[in-house]
Amino acid sequence: MGNKRFSGSWHQNKGERKRSFKGNQFTAEADTDFVSTSAEKLKDNSDFEVNHDSSFKYVLISFALVFGALESQLKCKLRNSDIKFLKNSPRGLGFKLCVKCSCREYLIDSCPMIKNAYEINRRFTYVMRLLGIGHAGINLFCSMMDLNIFHKSFYYQVIQQISVAVKSVADIVLKKAIKEENAKNVTEGFPENHLTVSGDGSWAKRGFSSLLGIVSLIGKFSNKIVDVTVKSSICKGCQYLATKDPIEAESLYDDHKDECTANHEGSSGKMEVNVISEMFKRSLQRYDVKYVRYIGDGDSKTHKNLIDDKPYGGDPEVEKQECVLHVKKKMYRALQGVKKTLTEYAKVKKQLDAAKNTKMAVKVKSTEESAPKKRRIKRDSSTSAEPPKPKPLKLTNKVMLKMSMYYGLAITRNCHSPEEMKKAVWATFYHMTSTDENPQHSYCSDSWCKYQQLKAENQESTYEHPVTFDEQVTNLIKPVYETLASDDLLKRCLGGNTQNNNESFNHCVWNFAPKHTFTGKNVLEIATYTAACIFNEGFLLVLKIMETMGVTLGQTARDYADDVDNARILRAEETAEANSKEARTLRRALKAAENDNFEETEGLLYAPGIAD
Repeated sequence: MGNKRFSGSWHQNKGERKRSFKGNQFTAEADTDFVSTSAEKLKDNSDFEVNHDSSFKYVLISFALVFGALESQLKCKLRNSDIKFLKNSPRGLGFKLCVKCSCREYLIDSCPMIKNAYEINRRFTYVMRLLGIGHAGINLFCSMMDLNIFHKSFYYQVIQQISVAVKSVADIVLKKAIKEENAKNVTEGFPENHLTVSGDGSWAKRGFSSLLGIVSLIGKFSNKIVDVTVKSSICKGCQYLATKDPIEAESLYDDHKDECTANHEGSSGKMEVNVISEMFKRSLQRYDVKYVRYIGDGDSKTHKNLIDDKPYGGDPEVEKQECVLHVKKKMYRALQGVKKTLTEYAKVKKQLDAAKNTKMAVKVKSTEESAPKKRRIKRDSSTSAEPPKPKPLKLTNKVMLKMSMYYGLAITRNCHSPEEMKKAVWATFYHMTSTDENPQHSYCSDSWCKYQQLKAENQESTYEHPVTFDEQVTNLIKPVYETLASDDLLKRCLGGNTQNNNESFNHCVWNFAPKHTFTGKNVLEIATYTAACIFNEGFLLVLKIMETMGVTLGQTARDYADDVDNARILRAEETAEANSKEARTLRRALKAAENDNFEETEGLLYAPGIAD
């Protein structure tokens, strides 16, 4: 129950009482006028300061315990009769407290009212959605707490109210992000209204069988969401109509089509391709800007589709730029392919050697049986033998991780010049394959190469090269470097762009709409637009969304939002510190080395087809 803004009214006896119909539990949340009006007020206002009442707060009480005690202590002033406390008009968690005596009734709202709806229901439902909990979870919580449950139709009416508020606030947030990106774009020396964006899609399920997906665009310089879309291939209403008689279904569809949640046809993999093109095409109409450079991950044909669709009539043509972290992953995947080839080769060689040894053993045995026995000559153990040659370097997970890390650093540290990138990439290859007999350090930098540092002091002859790959492994690795150091690929890596922000945003969305439970398009939109608001402006925007839907905010909510934003800034600063980055790199290297040791001592225990 709230402790502020209680409204109440005296009623005479039932025979004298008459009131007009103002809605019931089935219609209280159906009217979106209030939220829509509040949303309109935001359109020309990018100030997201939230109003709050420091004295407002909710508490949980036991109705029977508290009001039972009051009934035993209170009397009616007019007739000195007993007073009863009853619940009237319960809807969700809201109700009217009826104070009744022999002469009259007094009704008190248990919480602030939004027209004819209880504020607590919108607040509670939205908070549960922030926790990733839907209708079933809400009813589980309410049942175990002995609270009123939410009927499904009532729940989805509340969801609709929340959806209107979230979308309206998100629309303002995205427009503000576009203005910031445009200003920073000009500051960086690029033409006005010609922006660089990174795009990425994410799905509710893996394996490209998902019915729901999200696609986001993020500005390169502001690192904020500038556009986002939710796509759905399913509509529960359409599925219900499919079970009806075709003639009846056709007549019902006219009423349903405005509420249909299916807005995508085709495979889930096509969602990202289509939506990126849609968002590029609407950029002029919605924001008066053009997205002229697109940072992609190479996992889809998005850029090819943009070239074919010509969102700006071919002027300008959208330029493709690579996410350097995905390019770095290409090195690791390619080395995994080399390792697989070497493993298969070793397996075949082992089988051939086993067959050859079997034939040799049979031949030696027959020769020994037919030849006379020779006297054994005792060798002098004191004779000095040649020291054993060191084993060549193996292509382990740790080594592959190191090589991909060096490749990534070569690109990011020289992202201003393709020529410098190429030189640095080949430096990593020749450095790792150099030997004392054949040093190859002409491309190396003395900032990190010990050989070049000693050469500057004319002491390069004292440098001992670490063990490197044998000739077979080197010959297999070299084509990988030739492919990943191509001029075309390195040109697309100019600027050192990444999709880290898109991946981070996707993670935020699925925190609000967990993948292990099914959510519809409306609920996923609430999660997506809420995540976009928090991602761009901080947790304070959650309070702005709640204020837009008519919720009264207290000091506790405001303090929590401030604490979350402050903790987010602190975490970001700690993560950005150099020693934190080095610690993460060291942890990854140690984990890869540990896995290599397990594989060497235990053998390969888990892999596709290993039991065959």
